[in-house]
Amino acid sequence: MTAPSAEESVIGSLLIDDRCAGEIMARLRPEDFRDNIMRRLYEAARSLYLEQLPIDPVTVASRAGGDELLPAVRRCMDETPTAANAVRYCEIVRDQTALSKLRGAALDLADAGSLEEARDILARASGILTDRPGVRTVSLAEMMADFLRRMGQPKPDYLRWGLGILDDMLHTGPGSYVLIAARPSTGKTALALQLGLSIARTKRVGFYSLETVPEVAADRIAAAQLGMSLPDIKNRRASPSDLQALAYRMNNSETLRGSFDFISASSMTVADIRAQALASRHEVVMIDYVQLIRPDIRGERTEQMQRVSMELRAMAQMTGIVVVGLAQLRRPDTQQKQKAPTMADLKESGQFEQDADSILLMYLTDPGNRRSDRRILVEKNKEGYAGFYARFRFDGTSQTFTCVDDEGKPLEPKRATFEELDKQMEMEELPEEW
Repeated sequence: MTAPSAEESVIGSLLIDDRCAGEIMARLRPEDFRDNIMRRLYEAARSLYLEQLPIDPVTVASRAGGDELLPAVRRCMDETPTAANAVRYCEIVRDQTALSKLRGAALDLADAGSLEEARDILARASGILTDRPGVRTVSLAEMMADFLRRMGQPKPDYLRWGLGILDDMLHTGPGSYVLIAARPSTGKTALALQLGLSIARTKRVGFYSLETVPEVAADRIAAAQLGMSLPDIKNRRASPSDLQALAYRMNNSETLRGSFDFISASSMTVADIRAQALASRHEVVMIDYVQLIRPDIRGERTEQMQRVSMELRAMAQMTGIVVVGLAQLRRPDTQQKQKAPTMADLKESGQFEQDADSILLMYLTDPGNRRSDRRILVEKNKEGYAGFYARFRFDGTSQTFTCVDDEGKPLEPKRATFEELDKQMEMEELPEEW
């Protein structure tokens, strides 16, 4: 009996243990399979994965074309020793495909009739060597043709944050990397939970907490949903009718059409988060908070955080998952005149400032009063306007943010030139608590 091919082993891994499906889908495209039957089986498994349907021999064979493919399915399962090596199987498939394409290019180069034709072939060969998931080479003509096609389609399904102005001004699509930064004890986690539940109305959200346990998060969510104070929740003062209302609200399909998973992520690396997100089919990953992610390299703290930021950026780009990271800002220097925070205040690494598509800074409007309104400043926004802000009232007892205006309508963006923004950011001497 001949040894199984890497392509057969990839399909076998999917069928033996579909928990590896996310990692495989992130690494291989259908065109990476040279065998027509294996390509059909992979396309079938991929479509089942995207539709959140089970991946097993019957469903894959049925989706791929019928019972005549069952022998090939059984062969893949029988000859695959383990799904634990699925990532390595993917690497072999891509290497073999690239080698086959290079051999074809070499034959074409030998038959080239002109120097210009030879250059084109060499350019194609160079593209083969650099090609990998997440990397595309597109000509200007192709870009413009795609632009015209997209202009004829409905508005993209940008992320809905549930906070008025942010929905209108932040065009957050698949593969975006967003940072929400604030100083300690300003309500970052409460804001992230509120945003996560709002997004979960339509998306599959994974909330990866590196410092909060599920019980504490559940108390905060219950307080927000019931409009009760957190101390009342902690002291078990919710009535049976309150609990019944909460159960109805959280199970109402109109309230939560997507899903919300809370993951205790203490000691997780970016690779761990990525693997879990792919296995759980999360469309949006929220991380509380990024500076607590365990780096996978040794060295200076700044270098470690640079690595974490770059890996989060790569995770978003290569998987299409929206990554929303909470981040700590440096404490102000009490010896100098203090200003509202800027991107330069991101703690431990300027790499976060460079990598993120959008950066939101949250701070107190009255630095000496923890109960004062919060201002959320969008200081970086690759897909739209930057330098606008909105005011929100934070109810610490119920852990909720609401728009400042009485009717709860989104505020109009306050845009400014860079010079005006610098002046706007200047503040009076602030108390030490800020």
